Amino acid sequence: MDIVTQILNAFADGAIWVLNILNDNAAAVTALATVAIAALTFKLAIENKKLRKAGSEPKIAAYLAPHPHGVGAVNFILANIGQGPALNVKFLLEYDEDDFTNHNVLIQNSPERSALTIIPQGEKITILFGISHILYGKNNPKSDQILKPFKVIITYEDLSGELRIATQELDILQYHGLAGLQTEPADVKIAQSLKKIEQHISKVSRLVGPITNFLNTSTIADPVTQKTPGNNVQKDDENDTSK
Repeated sequence: MDIVTQILNAFADGAIWVLNILNDNAAAVTALATVAIAALTFKLAIENKKLRKAGSEPKIAAYLAPHPHGVGAVNFILANIGQGPALNVKFLLEYDEDDFTNHNVLIQNSPERSALTIIPQGEKITILFGISHILYGKNNPKSDQILKPFKVIITYEDLSGELRIATQELDILQYHGLAGLQTEPADVKIAQSLKKIEQHISKVSRLVGPITNFLNTSTIADPVTQKTPGNNVQKDDENDTSK
Protein backbone atom coordinates (compact mmCIF):
# COMPACT_ATOMS: atom_id res chain seq x y z
CA MET A 1 0.00 0.00 0.00
CA ASP A 2 1.48 3.36 -1.04
CA ILE A 3 1.74 6.41 1.20
CA VAL A 4 -1.17 8.26 -0.47
CA THR A 5 -3.57 5.40 0.19
CA GLN A 6 -2.45 5.25 3.81
CA ILE A 7 -3.09 8.99 4.25
CA LEU A 8 -6.57 8.73 2.70
CA ASN A 9 -7.44 5.76 4.90
CA ALA A 10 -6.26 7.69 7.96
CA PHE A 11 -8.49 10.67 7.06
CA ALA A 12 -11.43 8.33 6.48
CA ASP A 13 -10.89 6.63 9.84
CA GLY A 14 -10.64 10.05 11.53
CA ALA A 15 -13.86 11.27 9.89
CA ILE A 16 -15.68 8.12 10.96
CA TRP A 17 -14.39 8.60 14.51
CA VAL A 18 -15.63 12.21 14.60
CA LEU A 19 -19.03 11.21 13.22
CA ASN A 20 -19.36 8.48 15.84
CA ILE A 21 -18.59 11.00 18.62
CA LEU A 22 -21.15 13.45 17.20
CA ASN A 23 -23.77 10.73 16.96
CA ASP A 24 -23.10 9.56 20.50
CA ASN A 25 -23.30 13.14 21.82
CA ALA A 26 -25.94 14.58 19.50
CA ALA A 27 -27.93 16.18 22.33
CA ALA A 28 -24.87 17.92 23.77
CA VAL A 29 -23.77 19.17 20.33
CA THR A 30 -27.26 20.50 19.62
CA ALA A 31 -27.30 22.29 22.97
CA LEU A 32 -23.90 23.87 22.33
CA ALA A 33 -24.98 24.97 18.86
CA THR A 34 -28.17 26.49 20.30
CA VAL A 35 -26.20 28.42 22.92
CA ALA A 36 -23.75 29.69 20.30
CA ILE A 37 -26.57 30.84 18.00
CA ALA A 38 -28.33 32.57 20.91
CA ALA A 39 -25.10 34.36 21.88
CA LEU A 40 -24.52 35.52 18.30
CA THR A 41 -28.13 36.69 17.99
CA PHE A 42 -27.85 38.66 21.24
CA LYS A 43 -24.61 40.27 20.12
CA LEU A 44 -26.14 41.14 16.74
CA ALA A 45 -29.13 42.75 18.47
CA ILE A 46 -26.79 44.90 20.60
CA GLU A 47 -24.82 46.00 17.53
CA ASN A 48 -28.02 46.85 15.66
CA LYS A 49 -29.20 48.92 18.62
CA LYS A 50 -25.90 50.79 18.65
CA LEU A 51 -26.18 51.45 14.92
CA ARG A 52 -29.74 52.76 15.28
CA LYS A 53 -28.68 54.96 18.16
CA ALA A 54 -25.66 56.28 16.27
CA GLY A 55 -27.93 57.01 13.31
CA SER A 56 -30.15 59.28 15.39
CA GLU A 57 -27.65 60.67 17.90
CA PRO A 58 -27.25 64.49 17.94
CA LYS A 59 -23.97 66.23 18.69
CA ILE A 60 -23.83 69.96 19.41
CA ALA A 61 -20.55 71.81 18.84
CA ALA A 62 -19.82 75.47 19.62
CA TYR A 63 -17.31 77.60 17.73
CA LEU A 64 -16.40 81.14 16.69
CA ALA A 65 -16.34 82.09 13.00
CA PRO A 66 -15.89 85.30 10.97
CA HIS A 67 -19.12 86.79 9.67
CA PRO A 68 -19.71 85.39 6.14
CA HIS A 69 -20.37 88.86 4.67
CA GLY A 70 -16.89 90.03 5.57
CA VAL A 71 -18.06 92.97 7.66
CA GLY A 72 -15.47 92.47 10.40
CA ALA A 73 -17.86 90.77 12.82
CA VAL A 74 -17.40 87.45 14.61
CA ASN A 75 -20.25 84.98 15.14
CA PHE A 76 -20.85 82.50 17.94
CA ILE A 77 -22.28 79.31 16.44
CA LEU A 78 -24.02 76.26 17.87
CA ALA A 79 -24.03 73.55 15.21
CA ASN A 80 -25.58 70.10 15.24
CA ILE A 81 -22.94 67.91 13.62
CA GLY A 82 -24.61 64.67 14.70
CA GLN A 83 -27.09 62.36 12.98
CA GLY A 84 -30.29 63.39 14.75
CA PRO A 85 -32.13 66.43 16.11
CA ALA A 86 -31.03 68.00 19.38
CA LEU A 87 -33.84 69.08 21.72
CA ASN A 88 -33.93 71.64 24.56
CA VAL A 89 -30.48 73.01 23.80
CA LYS A 90 -28.99 75.26 26.48
CA PHE A 91 -25.56 76.83 26.75
CA LEU A 92 -23.73 78.50 29.62
CA LEU A 93 -20.59 80.62 29.24
CA GLU A 94 -17.78 80.56 31.78
CA TYR A 95 -15.88 83.81 31.24
CA ASP A 96 -14.20 86.81 32.83
CA GLU A 97 -17.01 89.37 33.04
CA ASP A 98 -14.66 92.37 33.02
CA ASP A 99 -12.81 90.94 30.02
CA PHE A 100 -16.06 90.44 28.10
CA THR A 101 -17.18 93.97 28.97
CA ASN A 102 -13.87 95.54 27.92
CA HIS A 103 -14.09 93.78 24.53
CA ASN A 104 -17.75 94.62 23.91
CA VAL A 105 -18.77 90.97 23.64
CA LEU A 106 -22.43 90.94 22.62
CA ILE A 107 -23.42 87.56 24.05
CA GLN A 108 -23.60 86.83 27.76
CA ASN A 109 -25.42 84.54 30.15
CA SER A 110 -29.05 85.34 30.81
CA PRO A 111 -31.16 83.67 33.52
CA GLU A 112 -34.29 84.56 31.54
CA ARG A 113 -33.18 82.80 28.35
CA SER A 114 -35.05 79.56 27.81
CA ALA A 115 -33.74 76.51 25.97
CA LEU A 116 -33.62 76.36 22.19
CA THR A 117 -36.47 74.04 21.27
CA ILE A 118 -34.61 72.15 18.56
CA ILE A 119 -31.54 72.27 16.35
CA PRO A 120 -32.19 69.84 13.48
CA GLN A 121 -29.50 67.60 12.07
CA GLY A 122 -27.03 69.61 9.98
CA GLU A 123 -28.47 72.95 11.11
CA LYS A 124 -26.91 75.69 13.25
CA ILE A 125 -27.78 78.73 15.33
CA THR A 126 -25.69 81.82 14.58
CA ILE A 127 -25.38 84.65 17.12
CA LEU A 128 -23.40 87.88 16.75
CA PHE A 129 -20.47 87.67 19.17
CA GLY A 130 -18.44 90.86 18.66
CA ILE A 131 -16.29 92.99 16.35
CA SER A 132 -13.01 91.36 15.39
CA HIS A 133 -10.59 94.27 15.89
CA ILE A 134 -12.16 95.10 19.26
CA LEU A 135 -11.82 91.47 20.34
CA TYR A 136 -8.14 91.61 19.37
CA GLY A 137 -7.57 94.84 21.35
CA LYS A 138 -6.94 97.04 18.29
CA ASN A 139 -8.47 100.53 18.37
CA ASN A 140 -10.13 99.41 21.57
CA PRO A 141 -10.15 102.24 24.16
CA LYS A 142 -10.94 99.81 26.99
CA SER A 143 -8.26 97.16 26.44
CA ASP A 144 -5.24 96.57 24.22
CA GLN A 145 -5.21 92.83 25.04
CA ILE A 146 -6.80 89.97 23.11
CA LEU A 147 -10.00 88.51 24.54
CA LYS A 148 -9.21 85.70 26.97
CA PRO A 149 -10.30 82.11 26.20
CA PHE A 150 -13.62 81.08 27.69
CA LYS A 151 -15.63 77.88 28.11
CA VAL A 152 -19.04 76.88 26.80
CA ILE A 153 -21.12 74.26 28.62
CA ILE A 154 -23.83 72.82 26.38
CA THR A 155 -26.73 70.62 27.48
CA TYR A 156 -29.25 69.00 25.15
CA GLU A 157 -31.45 65.94 24.73
CA ASP A 158 -31.90 63.34 22.02
CA LEU A 159 -35.25 61.99 20.79
CA SER A 160 -35.41 59.48 23.65
CA GLY A 161 -34.99 62.27 26.23
CA GLU A 162 -31.46 61.26 27.25
CA LEU A 163 -29.53 64.29 28.55
CA ARG A 164 -26.14 65.05 27.05
CA ILE A 165 -23.52 67.51 28.27
CA ALA A 166 -20.57 68.90 26.31
CA THR A 167 -17.87 71.38 27.36
CA GLN A 168 -15.68 73.30 24.93
CA GLU A 169 -13.05 76.01 25.24
CA LEU A 170 -13.16 78.78 22.64
CA ASP A 171 -10.34 81.18 21.85
CA ILE A 172 -10.42 84.05 19.34
CA LEU A 173 -6.63 83.71 19.12
CA GLN A 174 -7.16 80.79 16.71
CA TYR A 175 -7.53 83.31 13.86
CA HIS A 176 -4.45 85.35 14.73
CA GLY A 177 -2.31 86.11 11.68
CA LEU A 178 -4.69 84.50 9.15
CA ALA A 179 -5.36 86.80 6.19
CA GLY A 180 -8.43 86.94 3.95
CA LEU A 181 -10.97 85.83 6.57
CA GLN A 182 -13.03 88.99 6.10
CA THR A 183 -13.37 88.58 2.33
CA GLU A 184 -16.93 88.64 1.05
CA PRO A 185 -18.07 85.28 -0.31
CA ALA A 186 -18.86 84.91 -4.00
CA ASP A 187 -22.64 84.67 -3.50
CA VAL A 188 -22.70 88.01 -1.69
CA LYS A 189 -20.69 89.69 -4.45
CA ILE A 190 -23.04 88.25 -7.09
CA ALA A 191 -26.09 89.50 -5.19
CA GLN A 192 -24.62 92.99 -4.93
CA SER A 193 -23.75 93.03 -8.64
CA LEU A 194 -27.30 91.95 -9.57
CA LYS A 195 -28.71 94.70 -7.39
CA LYS A 196 -26.59 97.31 -9.20
CA ILE A 197 -27.66 95.93 -12.58
CA GLU A 198 -31.29 96.15 -11.51
CA GLN A 199 -30.81 99.79 -10.52
CA HIS A 200 -29.23 100.63 -13.90
CA ILE A 201 -32.04 98.88 -15.78
CA SER A 202 -34.60 100.83 -13.76
CA LYS A 203 -32.97 104.12 -14.73
CA VAL A 204 -32.82 103.13 -18.41
CA SER A 205 -36.46 102.07 -18.30
CA ARG A 206 -37.52 105.49 -16.99
CA LEU A 207 -35.57 107.21 -19.79
CA VAL A 208 -36.77 104.95 -22.57
CA GLY A 209 -40.41 104.89 -21.47
CA PRO A 210 -41.43 108.27 -22.96
CA ILE A 211 -39.66 107.48 -26.23
CA THR A 212 -41.53 104.23 -26.77
CA ASN A 213 -44.86 106.11 -26.62
CA PHE A 214 -44.12 107.80 -29.99
CA LEU A 215 -45.33 106.27 -33.26
CA ASN A 216 -43.48 106.45 -36.54
CA THR A 217 -45.78 108.34 -38.99
CA SER A 218 -43.17 108.98 -41.67
CA THR A 219 -43.91 108.56 -45.37
CA ILE A 220 -41.47 107.71 -48.08
CA ALA A 221 -41.51 111.35 -49.21
CA ASP A 222 -40.55 112.81 -45.81
CA PRO A 223 -36.96 114.05 -45.61
CA VAL A 224 -36.81 113.25 -41.87
CA THR A 225 -38.54 110.72 -39.62
CA GLN A 226 -41.90 111.91 -38.33
CA LYS A 227 -42.93 110.96 -34.78
CA THR A 228 -46.37 111.30 -33.20
CA PRO A 229 -47.27 110.66 -29.55
CA GLY A 230 -48.96 107.29 -29.32
CA ASN A 231 -51.07 108.01 -26.24
CA ASN A 232 -53.67 109.90 -28.26
CA VAL A 233 -53.85 107.14 -30.83
CA GLN A 234 -54.31 104.58 -28.09
CA LYS A 235 -57.07 106.63 -26.48
CA ASP A 236 -58.83 107.01 -29.84
CA ASP A 237 -58.68 103.27 -30.30
CA GLU A 238 -60.12 102.71 -26.85
CA ASN A 239 -62.96 105.22 -27.47
CA ASP A 240 -63.81 103.73 -30.86
CA THR A 241 -66.71 101.40 -30.04
CA SER A 242 -67.29 100.47 -33.68
CA LYS A 243 -64.43 97.95 -33.51
